[in-house]
Amino acid sequence: MKVAIPLFKDRISPRFDVCPEIWIIELNNEEVINQEKCTMGGFNLQQRLDQLTSKRVDKIICGGIDNFCMDHLGKIGIDVIYNVAGQAREALNLFIKGVLQPGFYCDGKKEEPISFEKN
Repeated sequence: MKVAIPLFKDRISPRFDVCPEIWIIELNNEEVINQEKCTMGGFNLQQRLDQLTSKRVDKIICGGIDNFCMDHLGKIGIDVIYNVAGQAREALNLFIKGVLQPGFYCDGKKEEPISFEKN
């Protein structure tokens, strides 16, 4: 499974459509087997959606997202956990544990900064 998290530094970007980069994490069961950071700055909305498709993303964890994007992502089979705020790494950990829900605030006080080196 591939999970994408739009980023603003180490936090979940408040808006999918203007995030400067996206963190794509490949999971096998509960283990991270690969991860990468993709630059999204300068991409229009369609290019952002195409990037998720080309990377074969299954799920996106994001902050704000408009109805057009929600509908488009649903039509191409990408599930969205929306309205999530806070630290991206904590959101990923909560997702892996199976407890992340729309509207969660991920405080992240004890989390390590995101490292984008391949595992």
